[in-house]
Amino acid sequence: MDPKYTADITLTQNDIKRLGKMLQGDQKKGYIFTAIALVWILYAAFFQLRNGRPMLGIFMIVVVIGCVIITLFTSGRQVRKNYEMIKAAGGDRFTVLFFDDHFETKSEKNHGTYEYAKLLNIIETDTDFYLEVAKGQCVIVQKDKCNAELCSFIRGLKK
Repeated sequence: MDPKYTADITLTQNDIKRLGKMLQGDQKKGYIFTAIALVWILYAAFFQLRNGRPMLGIFMIVVVIGCVIITLFTSGRQVRKNYEMIKAAGGDRFTVLFFDDHFETKSEKNHGTYEYAKLLNIIETDTDFYLEVAKGQCVIVQKDKCNAELCSFIRGLKK
């Protein structure tokens, strides 16, 4: 059976970064809470400095700076690590074949078949469609690799 539509996808590290940010949307509350806690610790640190406890105040400032640096370092490192794992598994270059009731992904090393009815979610952003095949696992379909008919077809699956 011939597919209705095909899309040849080549993922970059930025695509994986955007996917991570999109999937972490639920975690924004946690990040906001953490940022508020760090601001309170900074406030307490300056209070300690002003009230004659410079060592405690400096220690608290160092802790806040350390938390921020660790968070920034580990998030960028994790994106690179995820991209390298995907690339090593042959998942950075693949073709998506769209049929009437399912779609398939094919690469040199992998092949997957997914029924539209079993998709958990379809998320559309300015640049991509994310077809969530399992919790936290998405097939990325870049809009610039789709013609107008394929974009309409994917939007129609959301209903």
